[in-house]
Amino acid sequence: MKSASVSPALLMPATWRFLSLAVVLLLSGISGSPANAQTAVYDAVDKEHFRVCADPHNMPFSNKAGEGVENKIAQLLADKLGLPLVYEWYPNITARFVRDTLLAKKCDIIMGTGAGDPSVQNTNPYYETGYVMIYPKDLGLKLDRIDHPEMAHLKIGGVAGTPPVDQLARYKLLTRMRSYPLRYDTQKGSVAEQMLIDMQNGLIDVAYMMLPNAVYFSDKLGMGVEIVPLENVNLQRGRLKFMITMGIRPNELDWKRKINRLLRENRAEINAILAEFGIPPMKRSSGRRRGSESGTEIEVINEGSAE
Repeated sequence: MKSASVSPALLMPATWRFLSLAVVLLLSGISGSPANAQTAVYDAVDKEHFRVCADPHNMPFSNKAGEGVENKIAQLLADKLGLPLVYEWYPNITARFVRDTLLAKKCDIIMGTGAGDPSVQNTNPYYETGYVMIYPKDLGLKLDRIDHPEMAHLKIGGVAGTPPVDQLARYKLLTRMRSYPLRYDTQKGSVAEQMLIDMQNGLIDVAYMMLPNAVYFSDKLGMGVEIVPLENVNLQRGRLKFMITMGIRPNELDWKRKINRLLRENRAEINAILAEFGIPPMKRSSGRRRGSESGTEIEVINEGSAE
């Protein structure tokens, strides 16, 4: 896929679902000793299929045709495991997504979720993404930050309730903003795509969205754009960059180790798939990174570890 020019730097957005461990254990039908509990949970993972929970209309991440970045990585992992890839399709627009798919044992893995998401057990991160500023190349400006002086004269597109909009409020730019919904039915189209169509039609000059959406939809619409990744500058107003992991059920430690090993051993092929969608490789860290916006510990293991 041909990608727009992207300056070096969510998200898919992190899911907001939460179930306590007690509820998860109840749903998993676990009883007895901790050792038996761990075995019982791991037995929920299908040994004959690589079962993925996904939205059937959520490009550039997933669709039924298998064209999304998560589809392609899922196929890679299934091939490495020697298992057929099967999907549990469910719209990822409500709090029921995790409960009705992963926790209901209809599938065994969510291919993309924010590190620290409390509704799942996170694998190690496999890419980093975040919000970007996107605008037409022929706008004749060099915008590089939300508080650029020219922003006070531009028509801005933003998704209500997202960190960039919080930043716009900080700089008193909300009066310049055309608001788009945070939650929407993916079967009816993409908010990110609609923002770029509105940009083509002159309704907005600059928009804020996640990097994969900006690259994919600007390419789909044949737009010449500048894409500027936003840096975390005020975490009290929300993160602008995120580590993306895969999500599995709590306590499935053997399954987590297996997925982490696959992520490590197939890093080059995964990076190549990400690059097709304009997503740069994650800067690798060694050791442990503690803490996240949700208060959940995030662990980044160095390349030499099996976990």
